[in-house]
Amino acid sequence: MQMQLVLDFTPRPSILKPVIKNSTWMDVSDVARGIGFIIPVEVGIALSDALMPLQTEDDEDYDQRLYDALWLAHHYLSLDARQSFAFTFDFLREGRHTGKITEASLRLRVEVQTQVVRIGLPQDF
Repeated sequence: MQMQLVLDFTPRPSILKPVIKNSTWMDVSDVARGIGFIIPVEVGIALSDALMPLQTEDDEDYDQRLYDALWLAHHYLSLDARQSFAFTFDFLREGRHTGKITEASLRLRVEVQTQVVRIGLPQDF
């Protein structure tokens, strides 16, 4: 006996899962996908604040610092696929009062969880 398959394209409301917002982490998956991450990536709010430009710096400096930190995290993950590790992120910053270029260092921690990679300062975890 033959049976005909009937497709129903009637629009139906999707089932929405509750979204739990965590104020400690910020989603940066769009930037991270361009670097090579295949799962969502979140950075700590404290890390995001530490990367923010000072009054004497350009707004684009934040984007470059975030990209560089994500790139280094991806690089270290590709070298050694551990679940958790730490590294030092160094970047240049224009002095607040003097205008001189100084080097800033942040100790960052990366944790690969089941559905997300989290990058932040050690106290974020």
